[in-house]
Amino acid sequence: MSTAQNDPTGRAIDVSQLSFEQLQAVHQGMQNEIQQLTQSFGALRLAIGRFKSSEENLTHISPDNEGKEILVPLTSSLYIPGKLTDIKKVIVEVGGNFYVEKDIKDAKSFITRKIEDLEKRVGAVRGILAKKNQDFQVVTMMRNARAQEALASQAKKKS
Repeated sequence: MSTAQNDPTGRAIDVSQLSFEQLQAVHQGMQNEIQQLTQSFGALRLAIGRFKSSEENLTHISPDNEGKEILVPLTSSLYIPGKLTDIKKVIVEVGGNFYVEKDIKDAKSFITRKIEDLEKRVGAVRGILAKKNQDFQVVTMMRNARAQEALASQAKKKS
């Protein structure tokens, strides 16, 4: 069983040619990389959820709601009372703690574009993660085979 894995420089590595110790190092590196990719995947999905929530909340802004009392979130569990005074504009975070005032239509368009961009990123990370998991399984099997070979070799030496 052999497969070409990429080393940090981008060159292919034939894992069937690696020693147990080298396979162990590759295994650990891949495990860390998969963990980081999984965290990135989760963060992207969370961001999509926040934008979809914002998109949904924009649908509740209508002329009927002008002047109504609302709760304004300060944190996820702390609110202050407020009043909808301008239902034509909202303030949108455009990234890096920068905020821009936009009309509802432009805000919806911005949010839709952000969701689409994040969904493309999720798709790319999903593909990379699937390939890394596949490679990880090959390295794990090869590492286990090398461990079995070492045990068999030790058993022969003892006999």
